[in-house]
Amino acid sequence: MEPKVERAAVSAAFINHCSLQIKALAKIHAFVQDTTLSEPRQAEIRKECLRLWGIPDQARVAPSSTDPKSKFFELIQGTEIDIFSYKPTLLTSKTLEKIRPVLDYRCMVSGSEQKFLIGLGKSQIYTWDGRQSDRWVKLDLKTELPRDTLLSVEIVHELKGEGKAQRKISAIHILDVLVLNGSDVREQHFNQRIQLAEKFVKAVSKPSRPDMNPIRVKEVYRLEEMEKIFVRLEMKIIKGSSGTPKLSYTGRDDRHFVPTGLYIVRTVNEPWTMGFSKSFKRKFFYNKKTKNSTFDLPSDAIAPFHICYYGRLFWEWGDGIRVHDSQKPQDPDKLSKEDVLSFIQTHSA
Repeated sequence: MEPKVERAAVSAAFINHCSLQIKALAKIHAFVQDTTLSEPRQAEIRKECLRLWGIPDQARVAPSSTDPKSKFFELIQGTEIDIFSYKPTLLTSKTLEKIRPVLDYRCMVSGSEQKFLIGLGKSQIYTWDGRQSDRWVKLDLKTELPRDTLLSVEIVHELKGEGKAQRKISAIHILDVLVLNGSDVREQHFNQRIQLAEKFVKAVSKPSRPDMNPIRVKEVYRLEEMEKIFVRLEMKIIKGSSGTPKLSYTGRDDRHFVPTGLYIVRTVNEPWTMGFSKSFKRKFFYNKKTKNSTFDLPSDAIAPFHICYYGRLFWEWGDGIRVHDSQKPQDPDKLSKEDVLSFIQTHSA
């Protein structure tokens, strides 16, 4: 096509497009001015649009109300309920050997007791401690979640600032995810579940609503990089603590909380384990039964939720545990920070 002819064709198309827009705007103006007007083709156009967009031509129906216990059993689909009552193995000098191989593990800083949280839609959110004898309790926080959501969480008292100006807010910290808005993710790799949790939180968070309690995903560290956690620990004055500085962990969002310990989670499924190839300078997977090794993640090496949950360990930072230089002296009968770091350094090389 000649350049002049091409320009003329473009101009004609542009003029036609503008003409259609002017007609459409005039029509909208007329309908606003006279509310008795109607468009006979509206229903036909609506159906055609829904067909083109692939949207079912169905009226929205409010979900039927259900109780959290019934919804929980619906979401876990016959999984043995005793799994949810498992408590973590305490990390002590006697159980320290359990975190071998070091490369198989991830860790997260704890700020309170672990709970299960279920979302039935909007503010219908309940928590459960995991024991069959316990009831699901309505969450007394201002937050909203989509229905058919099941999470492993902590309700943490976050703090910002120090002294009289210090502000406290309760936040939901996600440790792991089981079901997200009806999508069962329990069989996916722990790292993938955490990535999905990050996307989920980004989608449901309402930063323009400071009156709502926040929901966050725990920061996950490789066990061999545990030392990065200790850099984030400080002694801070907590309002209401009689002026005595307390151990605080500052997260990536600049809010801090009083840590209670460290969760250590195995993300590799037996008989697979991870090692580091000095020749190739990269990690690999090794099967202890078949003696096979591969750089690619084998599907049966992925530890699903129940394996991660059952096998987790907890290093409690109570009295006598010194994880910051300003704390009281270490109790010689308890597992020290130096003991753990030395073990990790020895067994991650």
